[in-house]
Amino acid sequence: MANKDECKDIWSLGLGILASMICSLGDDSSCINIVDGVIHYFSEKSYLISGSLSSLKLPADDHGKKRTRIQKAQTSLVALRETEQTLALICVLARYQASWSKGMQSVESDLRETAVHILAFISKVGQRPGDSPYKTSFYCPPSLKEEFDINGRPSFINVKSGWFKSTVSCLDKSEVFSTKNSGLAMMVKDQGNESANKFHQTQFSDMVAIQIYRIAFLLLKFLCMQAKAAAKRAEEVEFIDLARFPELPMPEILHGLQDQAIAIVTEIFETNKSKPMHSEAEGACLLLLQILEKCLYLELCVSQSCGIRPVSGRVEDFSKEFKRLLQVAEPHPHFKAFLRSLSQMIALVYPGIL
Repeated sequence: MANKDECKDIWSLGLGILASMICSLGDDSSCINIVDGVIHYFSEKSYLISGSLSSLKLPADDHGKKRTRIQKAQTSLVALRETEQTLALICVLARYQASWSKGMQSVESDLRETAVHILAFISKVGQRPGDSPYKTSFYCPPSLKEEFDINGRPSFINVKSGWFKSTVSCLDKSEVFSTKNSGLAMMVKDQGNESANKFHQTQFSDMVAIQIYRIAFLLLKFLCMQAKAAAKRAEEVEFIDLARFPELPMPEILHGLQDQAIAIVTEIFETNKSKPMHSEAEGACLLLLQILEKCLYLELCVSQSCGIRPVSGRVEDFSKEFKRLLQVAEPHPHFKAFLRSLSQMIALVYPGIL
């Protein structure tokens, strides 16, 4: 009998193969038939999508309730990869707008709300004054032999920003028994144990952080596709119908993700200014710059559709941090073209700051 992680691996592999097959077929008529069939299948079994996203399904806020004991919650790297593969397939299917709109109409709004909710959670890390590397809201400790092996190796990324400074991969030995819950839940750590949980960045903690950012990128990609489709409809009728405009993240959510991306990439560039950059660090930089680009596009959509403008303090802070990023990027010319494209997007969102 296969264990739970093995079943998730097989399911993730199937999702990946399906997405690759659809991409390889392009716009061929046989591909449309396959897409229609896949969309019909998942529209009837929407619980499969929600189940695959459960590694990042958060409970409702209840900050008003005082918690008197530790609440333990775990997920696994396998579960996070399943979430990534599910979102990758969703993005592939959503490219076929006519089929998607027709087949997923009943679950589309819930899916967008889930995407926004997860992005809100991911964006919050490091936002509160005084946040330390020891504060976390869920755990993703190693569970497979190879994961324990790489958890003993030093970090390739070695930065202290965003999810790379989080202790998501660190679980106190006294808490390891709570392994049944693969869902991701809010958690309040016992302050008395905080000093006991010494966090050391490892290759495994790098992998967990990168996995979270891959999920964030795919969520943003899906919402960008939804926003572009809505913008196209508005252009055709020369009117923005806010009642039919898709749910998009509020600016503060996008700003949190932007700040994380800029801080991490800046730190990686500075750390590697006089030595060759490790391929893992280079890949992380590219991923985070793509996240920054998607966030800026969505912020532009929110600004134009809802008339929400960034406050002056935000514009000044963003300008300062992005100019610093451009400065430390000088020794890394292979990022120049992407940063130039990013600067053009910034000029649309924050005119005149560069």
